[in-house]
Amino acid sequence: MDAAVRIAARAEPDGLTGKTLGVELGVDRSAVWRHFADRDALLLAVGDRLLQMAVDGVPGGLPPRERLTCLARRVVEVYVAHPYIGAAIACRTLRGPGELAAIEMMLAAMQELGLPPGAAARLQKLFADTVLSYAGMLAGYAVLPAHVREADERLWAGTYATVSADEYPALAAHLPHLAQQHEDVFDSLIHAFWLAAEQAQSPRDS
Repeated sequence: MDAAVRIAARAEPDGLTGKTLGVELGVDRSAVWRHFADRDALLLAVGDRLLQMAVDGVPGGLPPRERLTCLARRVVEVYVAHPYIGAAIACRTLRGPGELAAIEMMLAAMQELGLPPGAAARLQKLFADTVLSYAGMLAGYAVLPAHVREADERLWAGTYATVSADEYPALAAHLPHLAQQHEDVFDSLIHAFWLAAEQAQSPRDS
């Protein structure tokens, strides 16, 4: 797993294979498949290790809100640092101890916040899906070739800047703001989650 994580951090297309892992370990590639049924099983195991890394990066003793916010940031950071794996596993169920530890951390924090069991379960799913979707999107963006990313970013100052205000009045009106690279999107997602959590503190979900 340590070797696989090192390979994943190099952000090379299709870098995590039996061959590359064998080279990294100094063994024949066939040795890898004594431990994993196939490449998908290897992918899930490495993805679970990344999630465990995110959990391990959360300092102990944090209050529940700060703990969840820190976990969210760590997941995004770890997935983007290992982008091909992060993009591939964001929508997967990983079936390992890392995923279980993350779920436990989320649910325990929500219990500490006094959320009823039904609301805690629903909000855990909301929190996980929101964070993983955002992390997977950024990881996917990170693996795009540089020229593709640059072309996408230029659209806001180029093609989109010339859209017809008659045909797309709302887009034209908001274009100056859309053209900015908002780094606070993640903060807004987390803020929206806390608003939902506050509304859920009622007996209807108990």
